[in-house]
Amino acid sequence: MTTEVTGTTMAHAGSGMRNWTWRRWATTSGCKGAPTNGVRRNNFLATLRFFNLGSALASALVAMSSTSVFADPPYVEREHAPEIRLAHKTVSLPITLVREFPFIEGEIAGVKGKLMLDTGMRESLVINDHRVPLSGGEKIGTGHFGSGQSFDIRRHSVIRDIRIGDLSYPSASNVRSQDARMLEKITPDFLGWVGYDFFSSHAMKLDYRHLRVSFHEGEPASFLAGERHMATLEFETRKLPNIPLLRGRIGNLDAIVSLDTGMYGSLNLPEDKRRLLFEGGLLKPTADPDAFDLRGIRIAGRVDFAAAAIEVEEGPSPSAKPVGISEDTELELGFVLLKRYKTVWDFRRKRLYLLAR
Repeated sequence: MTTEVTGTTMAHAGSGMRNWTWRRWATTSGCKGAPTNGVRRNNFLATLRFFNLGSALASALVAMSSTSVFADPPYVEREHAPEIRLAHKTVSLPITLVREFPFIEGEIAGVKGKLMLDTGMRESLVINDHRVPLSGGEKIGTGHFGSGQSFDIRRHSVIRDIRIGDLSYPSASNVRSQDARMLEKITPDFLGWVGYDFFSSHAMKLDYRHLRVSFHEGEPASFLAGERHMATLEFETRKLPNIPLLRGRIGNLDAIVSLDTGMYGSLNLPEDKRRLLFEGGLLKPTADPDAFDLRGIRIAGRVDFAAAAIEVEEGPSPSAKPVGISEDTELELGFVLLKRYKTVWDFRRKRLYLLAR
């Protein structure tokens, strides 16, 4: 069963526009226009990730693509999985790309599988307890699938025997888990997420061509040596340290651009601005009713590109309020941009380096 919030814009003949429907919930068995595994690319992941904002997310019921997660009852935030950190100045790990998502092979409590490398996840480790059977734990919230079924979100005092790539951790404390079976449609061995706190002391170099991620504690010269530098983009963060924000434009429209490895790409904007982009030929439908081609993008006054087959939705994204985005036009960019470059995410200096692949 699918619950939808829909809106329709009637287009006159020959206008180049069409009726559009934005879906904020998805069926557990798939949804129209989604990839064949039944998982939509963007807002669904934001839904599951942004529970870790605690009271910030609990204060606003966010409409989501596949699940709505909220804190009930509120709990006192403590540092999550503080043991799951990088212990060396330079660390390099292989990654696997499944569709547009980067994964690191891992193991938790004897269960092998894949951990999504997701800059949009604040915590260093969050476990999919549908894949990894965990006993006990303190209930800190409740989640709901689009079908109406609910699941618990739990905090575990200790999780033992953790491996991320070839990095081993005997145990981790204060670890969150939740039922993320929907992401098993992306990869059936989905163990959970590796997030920002895992590497926040290092710059992260992400290379989709050679399927490698490396983390560097040193100065930029140490991770830029031998690279062909394309651009350096200065970014800001607002409420969350793990979400880079840049100024952008789409044609003559101002936009805020957010970056995230755990997504493909999407555009959130008001109806009148969507209409302007259609009329100006910058936004065009595709054969997929839920995907649009967008051109005329300029990021930070320096990088020009076009984004193919992104989602377009009316109103703010699920993550806008928790991140601190007040602008009404938000362009969320993940794989649609990142596949073009080797990228270095230097959160300490608030710089994104774009390097030739």
